[in-house]
Amino acid sequence: MRLTCDAKGISKLILILLMLLFFAVGALFSYIYTMGFYAPSEFKLPNESVITIENVEFNDQNTSFFNVTLLNPSYSPSTVEVTRIEARTPDDNKIHVITNTQPVLPYPLKRGEIQTFQAMWNWANYTGINLPYTDEPIEIRVFHADGRAEILEVKRPLTTLVITHLVFNSSISVNHFDATVQNVASSKTYVNITGISIEGSVISTVSPKLPYSLNPGEAPKQFQCSYNWTDVQGREVSVRISTLQGYIAQRTQTLPKPVILNISQIVFNAALSTDQFNVTVSNAVDSSTYVDINRITVTVGEGDAIDISQWVANQSTRLETNASVLITCTWNWGSLEGQSLTAKVTIYTSQGFTVSKEAKIP
Repeated sequence: MRLTCDAKGISKLILILLMLLFFAVGALFSYIYTMGFYAPSEFKLPNESVITIENVEFNDQNTSFFNVTLLNPSYSPSTVEVTRIEARTPDDNKIHVITNTQPVLPYPLKRGEIQTFQAMWNWANYTGINLPYTDEPIEIRVFHADGRAEILEVKRPLTTLVITHLVFNSSISVNHFDATVQNVASSKTYVNITGISIEGSVISTVSPKLPYSLNPGEAPKQFQCSYNWTDVQGREVSVRISTLQGYIAQRTQTLPKPVILNISQIVFNAALSTDQFNVTVSNAVDSSTYVDINRITVTVGEGDAIDISQWVANQSTRLETNASVLITCTWNWGSLEGQSLTAKVTIYTSQGFTVSKEAKIP
């Protein structure tokens, strides 16, 4: 009786195991059948080779290049020839072809190979410095030999350097101007100001001295630039700030109208005295400012300039616009009388303006 019960228990166990086995086999065949139906369209390998742009990296401390990392996937059927890298900037909607890369293009990118290219292109001009900046990403385009392109949109690090003020004050001096510069608070990095130029001419003497470090959000810094801007009075000029990192700032401004001085008369009169002579100088009506006379020299023939140590202006050394002044200069010219020599008189002002005129010594 006990053997009969044991046989019945074993039969039930075998039946359960067989049912589980049949269920597992059925599920497996069902899965194989389903995958066989959908897999060909879902996992079909590409017929043409492809490139994927894995990463684009901008170095905020060096704007002369950016890095592009490319991958030719292992499932790609063959080597891909990378022929060109471009950048499209949304600020001006221009396409910039990168002509200098390392490694050089064209480059054969093998199956499964990943390669980083250094693209030499100064992208500082497209971070809000020279153009109105938008937060739109830049497009990086990588081209195949057959003309196809892969595109990735990336944002550049925004560092904005601005010239907040330019001061050209002809009533103070025509020998210098002031430029105030700020690195705005939203900038991503500090900058080292290395140069200031006007109309392409680099200014050699700047105070405080360059290079000068300027952090994001730091208070604007004023620089005094030693430069005689007499020749560009009344004109529109551009001042440019350069940095070690490649960022730039530029501002255009119209300068004050010219100061027009004129020596209308030089009088050597032996009948009055050979120890002095008179000079009449005027400041034109449309000059931009008054001037302060502070020095007078005389040059005889090809000789050196002689400073007149004693001279007197008959009203004031300050010469207003639309005014003239008579200056009496003490200088013994008697020994030169009758030699048919020419004397050039030069008048200097504290603002840096000068005017000269020649006259015959009788």
